[in-house]
Amino acid sequence: MNQSAIKNGKMTPKEIAAHYEAKVFESPEAAKVAGFVLTETESPRNVWNKASAAQAIVIKLAEKRAAGIAREIGLIIEPWSVTGCYLPDAPEPAAA
Repeated sequence: MNQSAIKNGKMTPKEIAAHYEAKVFESPEAAKVAGFVLTETESPRNVWNKASAAQAIVIKLAEKRAAGIAREIGLIIEPWSVTGCYLPDAPEPAAA
């Protein structure tokens, strides 16, 4: 897929995740169990907006990866929402 496919909204959230080499999870719990930290959640009203939300979230995550903050990035794709997540480059400190 190329950038024009993304701009034209012809990619699904899963295809967008694959384009940015992001893992795909089906629930926030699955991402947390894998050690991922959750970021923002978008709840768009339709399929086109869902792809747009996924793209906006994954671009921010890709920037974290490029900056060395995230080792891996991911998207949690649920029927009515999209959430970003990332695996920190350094392990998160345990909560007291």
